[in-house]
Amino acid sequence: MRQSLIYLLFIFATGLPAKAQTTRFFEFTTTCGHGNWQDSSFIAATSDQVVIDSVLANLSRPLMQRNFISGQIDYGNGGHNHNSSHWFLWHFIPHQWNLVELAMEICDGCPYSDVDADTAYWVGTIGQFCPWSGRPVREVADPLSVENDFFDMDIRIYPNPAKDEINISRSVNSPISVSILNCLGQELNVLNVNQQTLTIRLTEYSSGLYFLRITNGKQSVIKRLIIE
Repeated sequence: MRQSLIYLLFIFATGLPAKAQTTRFFEFTTTCGHGNWQDSSFIAATSDQVVIDSVLANLSRPLMQRNFISGQIDYGNGGHNHNSSHWFLWHFIPHQWNLVELAMEICDGCPYSDVDADTAYWVGTIGQFCPWSGRPVREVADPLSVENDFFDMDIRIYPNPAKDEINISRSVNSPISVSILNCLGQELNVLNVNQQTLTIRLTEYSSGLYFLRITNGKQSVIKRLIIE
């Protein structure tokens, strides 16, 4: 009886144990001018409900109106940070990142071509990462999965290099959006389509390197395009 009374007094004084928080994972798309497919996306984790609510609210907006990620990074992939089959050498520290509208240019960069290429500098010197094009695109149920592979492999782009027009074909007939980006990652045009094959006229674009960002609402891939 005395032990039970002491236990009840302890609970009254300290409160009930906090409910375990669930970690949730989100994929972010990026556009970089280096031409490496590994730069097209990464995954960040958090169990901070305020951050989770912020990401979910951003996902309801058009892509270009969403805020970008900024926060502290550390060595290793954290068991979740990858783009398809490529596992990064760094990860955002959970509870130390958020979505922002503005950030210092010094922490802007590409996840693979910059941070992976010189992880010691980014983690040890800069200490944070704020890719200005790093906007959330979906929640990831299983961060160990490489489900993006099928969506990537199912997309066929031809001819490439192209001159007057380019075709995009898939095996399924479902809505997608296709964004044409210049070599700096700036969006030039957006097309929303619902057919298996799409033909895009390219006569209005000058010769050079471009990127196609193709999104099906859940997954996003970046394809390199050369216009002659």
